[in-house]
Amino acid sequence: MNEAYYNGKAWDEEARRGNYWTLPASDEDVEAAKGGDLKVRLTPKAFVKESWIKGCKGKRVLLLASGGGQQTVLFAAYGAKVTSIDASSEQIKRDQEGLEKHSLDGIAMVGDMRDLGALEDNSFDFVFIPHSINFISDLSPLYEGMDRTLKKGGHFLFGVANPVLYLFDEKKEERGKLKVKYTIPFSDERSRSRKEVEKMIREKDTFESSHTLSSILSPLFEKGYVLTDFYSDSSLNDLVDSYIHDSFLAFNFLKS
Repeated sequence: MNEAYYNGKAWDEEARRGNYWTLPASDEDVEAAKGGDLKVRLTPKAFVKESWIKGCKGKRVLLLASGGGQQTVLFAAYGAKVTSIDASSEQIKRDQEGLEKHSLDGIAMVGDMRDLGALEDNSFDFVFIPHSINFISDLSPLYEGMDRTLKKGGHFLFGVANPVLYLFDEKKEERGKLKVKYTIPFSDERSRSRKEVEKMIREKDTFESSHTLSSILSPLFEKGYVLTDFYSDSSLNDLVDSYIHDSFLAFNFLKS
């Protein structure tokens, strides 16, 4: 399955539906960022810690699967030199419109975050990915491209859904009950029936993978990255959050 193609089309549809992650930054937030108050998210609710991003002004920031006119526009307003790559043409369109509306400089282009071959080696000071790594099944190409393009001393900031969120039956969850249905690591493509997958394609649903904490973190440690900080966040789903207090996780890795 071509995940970038299907998820790109799915996020085009999510943008039309008004998904939370597709709503452009407000004029007030852009003006605040211009004044030095940058508020961006890696996870659904919590803002990224100020200490993680305060050094990005004037620096090159690569935003992967961060389209939608939010993070890209805010980083640019803060004074970062931004490049945004997203599989969704609609999300990139919103980045471009936001940059133009606020007279900001930045590059926003459609692409697969697992293929960064067009970018130069050691060219970015920060790589920033919201919990979008859950939309690819194999992290290896992403990590290889990220490592190649990130400068030594640069920071890799990303969010991810806690793998346990993928255990539950979605239909029962919609009725206010949590019941374990799947094993983890979960994958929409592999964990569901062929009929369910075909329905997801017809309805333009996103395809997700849970990953394990080992598959997320161990490759970075093996490359010599240092975990400098992390925090957890809610899922904005009261039922889930009443049982799981670390629904989403955000990490700050230093390329040492």
